Amino acid sequence: MALDLFLETLADLSNQVEAGDFIELSDLTPEELGAFARVWFDIPLERQRWIVGSLVEAAEDNSDMDFIALFKMFLKDQDEEVLEKAMEGLWEHEDRSIISGLIQILRSDKSSSVRSAAAVALGKFPVLVQEGKLLPKDGESIHESLMEVLKDPDQHMEVRRRSLEAVAPFNTSDIKELVSWAYESSDIKLKSSSIYAMGRTGETTWLPILIKELDNREPTIRYETAHACGELGEEDVVPHLIPLLQDEDFQVQLAGIKALGKIGGPLAKKVLLHCVKEGDAVLEDAARDELQNIEMLEDPMAFSSEA
Repeated sequence: MALDLFLETLADLSNQVEAGDFIELSDLTPEELGAFARVWFDIPLERQRWIVGSLVEAAEDNSDMDFIALFKMFLKDQDEEVLEKAMEGLWEHEDRSIISGLIQILRSDKSSSVRSAAAVALGKFPVLVQEGKLLPKDGESIHESLMEVLKDPDQHMEVRRRSLEAVAPFNTSDIKELVSWAYESSDIKLKSSSIYAMGRTGETTWLPILIKELDNREPTIRYETAHACGELGEEDVVPHLIPLLQDEDFQVQLAGIKALGKIGGPLAKKVLLHCVKEGDAVLEDAARDELQNIEMLEDPMAFSSEA
């Protein structure tokens, strides 16, 4: 159906719209985006929320659908639910064009939930900065904004801890101090964020702490610690991860398997092979996936030729 006709259908609350129909909004040109915007502002709020949620689901179900132009437009919306859904839709989008919008949300007077989501969304960019895939000025802007929020005691703790997680790859001396501060906290969520941040720093000096925390009585801490160990990628930690495969918490078991897959090496492969033979069905599948990841990393060409 033509875009104009679809927009009329979309704006009419009496009309049912099927998931497949949203292909009409995929990969819009600037002119088509303008036509959408003119209709959008006359659509009732509940219908707007439903539309954005439907676009996110459609994009997840069909990778050929591209709603990036719409999600970027929604970053300027006033409704918080629309904003959160827009950030969810941009989760894998790594273009620098969305950085300023995310920073604006982070620094706004929106709810802590929305600003936390903005911090999380910004979290992928410091890694790109470290890899030289973004301009230095982008890195400076992201670093300054996240640190400003993180160091402000008047900010909601949820926003501060998500900012800590996001800014960690810059790994400055200030960040190391803040990671230590968060780690010493009695707040379990803040401590979890500190451990997550340890993995993102790429700093192996955190390993003694992480090895100790693999035995923490809190499943959340064990889960985040396994993830952090995987991020650091040191084979020395593999023997300490093996007991997690017998953990009482299933999510911790899966985190242990994923960490072994990220680290790789002879012992990790041996443990994963054993899990494929002896684990339950879900663990078996997870272990098999991680073995494939290891094989692909070790010899990408051989893996491609087999595929």
